[in-house]
Amino acid sequence: AQTQAQEYARLTTQAAGQKQPSPACLADLAPAAAQSWEGRMRRFSSAAGGANASLDAAIRLSQQPALVYMYLKYKWAANERRDAFQMLQMFARDYAAKIGFDVANPGAFSDSVDARLLAGLNGYMDTTADDETVHLLARFYFKQAEWLSSVQQTATLAREAQSKAGGGDAVNGSGGGGGGGGGVRRRGRSSTLGGAMSTAAARGEARSSEDGRALQEAQILYEMNSSNIGDTILASYRAATVLDRKWYKAWHSLALRHFLETQRYENEHAAVTENIVGRHVVPAVHGFFRAIQLSTSETTLQDTLRLLTAWFNYSRYESVAQAVQEGFNAVPIRTWLQVIPQILARIHIRSESTRRLIQQLLVEVGKAHPQAILFSLYVTARSDNAERSHAAKEVLAQLHDPHAELVEETEVVSRELIRITLLLPEMWQEALRTASSHYYVLRDVMEMMHVLRQMHKRTHNPETLREFHFVQMFGGDLAAAEALLLKYFAADAAHRNETLVQQAWDTYSMLFRRIDKLFPGPTTLTLKDTAPALLKCRDMRLAVPGSYSPDEPLVTVSSFDPHIYVYGTKQRPRRMYIYGSDGKKHTFLLKGREDLRQDERVMQLFGLINSLLARDNETSRRSLAIERFPVVPLSSNSGLIGFYPNCENINSLLRYYREAHGQPLNLEQRMALQFSPNWETLTVMQKVESFEYALSNTPGNDLQRVMWYKAPNAEEWLTRRTNYTRSLAVMSIAGYILGLGDRHPANILLHERTGKVVHIDLGDCFEIAAHRDKFPEKVPFRLTRMLIMPMEVSSIEGTFKYTANHTMRVLRANRDSLMAVLEAFVFDPLVSWGYIRESDAGAAPGEHPALEPAAARQQLRQRDGRAAEHAARWSLGNETTDISNVGASKPDAWTSKAGNNSFDAMDGRGWQTGNPKARAIVKRIHDKLVGTDFNRNVQLTVADQIDKLVQQATSSENLAVLYMGWVALW
Repeated sequence: AQTQAQEYARLTTQAAGQKQPSPACLADLAPAAAQSWEGRMRRFSSAAGGANASLDAAIRLSQQPALVYMYLKYKWAANERRDAFQMLQMFARDYAAKIGFDVANPGAFSDSVDARLLAGLNGYMDTTADDETVHLLARFYFKQAEWLSSVQQTATLAREAQSKAGGGDAVNGSGGGGGGGGGVRRRGRSSTLGGAMSTAAARGEARSSEDGRALQEAQILYEMNSSNIGDTILASYRAATVLDRKWYKAWHSLALRHFLETQRYENEHAAVTENIVGRHVVPAVHGFFRAIQLSTSETTLQDTLRLLTAWFNYSRYESVAQAVQEGFNAVPIRTWLQVIPQILARIHIRSESTRRLIQQLLVEVGKAHPQAILFSLYVTARSDNAERSHAAKEVLAQLHDPHAELVEETEVVSRELIRITLLLPEMWQEALRTASSHYYVLRDVMEMMHVLRQMHKRTHNPETLREFHFVQMFGGDLAAAEALLLKYFAADAAHRNETLVQQAWDTYSMLFRRIDKLFPGPTTLTLKDTAPALLKCRDMRLAVPGSYSPDEPLVTVSSFDPHIYVYGTKQRPRRMYIYGSDGKKHTFLLKGREDLRQDERVMQLFGLINSLLARDNETSRRSLAIERFPVVPLSSNSGLIGFYPNCENINSLLRYYREAHGQPLNLEQRMALQFSPNWETLTVMQKVESFEYALSNTPGNDLQRVMWYKAPNAEEWLTRRTNYTRSLAVMSIAGYILGLGDRHPANILLHERTGKVVHIDLGDCFEIAAHRDKFPEKVPFRLTRMLIMPMEVSSIEGTFKYTANHTMRVLRANRDSLMAVLEAFVFDPLVSWGYIRESDAGAAPGEHPALEPAAARQQLRQRDGRAAEHAARWSLGNETTDISNVGASKPDAWTSKAGNNSFDAMDGRGWQTGNPKARAIVKRIHDKLVGTDFNRNVQLTVADQIDKLVQQATSSENLAVLYMGWVALW
């Protein structure tokens, strides 16, 4: 580096004293060298204009290729991109000729490299200088591909802008080629791109500097033969991998480019051909495996997920399956630990060879790391889908021999924990609500009977003291109702007596009321009455759920606390304690009626974001990270969540504060209703006026005061305030990228000792809350007055924006990594169906989630009156908009969290990549990560993007129309 700095100083001094190198200087060089440099001078004569012409000329004569490389990067960053790109190409050709490298035939060079390496090892020749040139030439080719990709993206935006403006020919696709013989050719390329540039310049949609940069990039592409730009990029990346075979970034970029070319071709032609599979899919698989071999633990996830996507989507091709089979032995077995959920989601894939390969992989992972996979396998084994369940049980059977005791312990613990999540009375209440909806709303008698038959079967076999007690009290009535239904179904369809079903429902209705009265919901449970098998579980080999890491000491379960505490909220989660071999008490939240597989995927995404933030100098120096917690699904509707210690949700903090100061919790709501009692019927502007009236007449500094009072001293308060602001900013940006909604005060926790913000209940993703028919969320994240005031004097413009800018910068710079995780999330068949299916009331009954009570009543009123009166008995919902009942931003009738449906039985890949909603979600996420989320024709800088997001989040027009339970007034 010192030599390069001295060379640069010398050349700068030389350039300042002369416009062009003198002929005498060239004559002093060796004849061959003089001819080489003189030829280069002639080739660069057209690019030597401008203020840096003399410096350009001096750089061209440099004997330091690394200095040349740095200077070209400087020129590109300084928006002298045309010159930089042309100079890069010419230097690459010169250096390639020097070492005998042919980009059209890189395989030949690989053989010569091996020969030279052998000669160097034997001492026959000194290869140091050539090795340095080869290493640097790899960077030249990589940068050439990277710059071309950037130019291609800008040209694509220009074409889209021109197309929307209504001029020029339509441009198919979005840039690079994926066709059989090279790139996909465009019609009217010159006129289209030229028109796009003229339109963009005339409209002046971006700042002049950004517009000039975009036009210059588009001009480069305009002057090149764009029909084969995709092949040029691939060839450049391939050259980089040949020249530096241990460079992770080159292999990753090559594989990713092949992967994207495949996707682009499939989007344009609806299907891929055998030729495309051979040209792009197989090289992508090989490239991802090689990248995984060379990657660190922080970069493995993105490549592994892309690899799985290519494998599962094109597993029907024998060449792909063979490439995957060959690659398995090339990567460590622990590579697959972080993608176990994605692998299990396809365990029942239709392709038999792929299914066997998946099971083989799971067995190998289970033998090496059983603690990481057993809980997930039992979730799959309990699936309602027979194929999924059978496939998982086959894997468990093969793991039983090497890990018999551990497999049995996992089965007992998971089974008993599921039993605790919903007691038998709660299960019957839930089942009766669901069955009533099927019968009275959907008129589906068969589905009604399916739900009730499962519960009757469960009741016939009580196992715990509480279950025996329940059967003693209600067993006779349940048996009578079951007999009526069996008698109804015993007759043929034409002669069934509908009165029998009505009589059965009269019995069920009476039982429902009795259960609600006799079992109001316990506040504590004991393992002796609910799960006695757990009391016998002591000094187990099983790891504490969610604690296993191959790089850390194993913490096993010592015992379970005999008492379980039940929260009084709607879902009635349980808090339980597990004592570990480390001597610590591990706290968990045991949740039922909810699919936690989605939360597990969100934690996976947050883990990637944390690793990206840790690798950046600015963000790591400030210890920016998202607070995470373990999530362990136990079944499709229950699971364990690691309890984040020393936290309290904002709703509870404000409740305690206002009770201590004699203030009503819903003070702001009272002021708003005092200004306009008929809130529900107001227009948007009237709601804004009422909203701002309430804000102007209340202090809104409750959270600010809570943080001040809880701090032991001013220094600690300042530290907590900084942590609060930074963590709020990081989570705001991460939540925006994910499309996370439902951020009411009960879902945001505040750590009492550090001041950091912790988000829970991560069910509403991909902007599902923003697209609700009723009370859609218009804000990108929660940034209300109550959250802004604790930031104190700098408010939003200080630490918050600074942190948000750095976070967004890191995420945008690593968008390929994020897109790999998010695409796997969107296309995951087990968690995404609730987002991408149509909310169609005419869908098959088996595809409907359980109806919300209000929606059920509304539909029942549209039917006969007797049905409405009957179904009203099953509703325990509370629709008050009192702010004291903070809890949600009122969902639509047909919207539910992923997993609360019967999609567990669906299979295949056609709906995934081809579903328009899924593709729209992926496109929306991509727009956020490139800065075109507000206008696809204008790419915003990070600072401008953050400004617009903050403006949206704090807009009174957006906040005033939100559902009252979201508590925008706070």
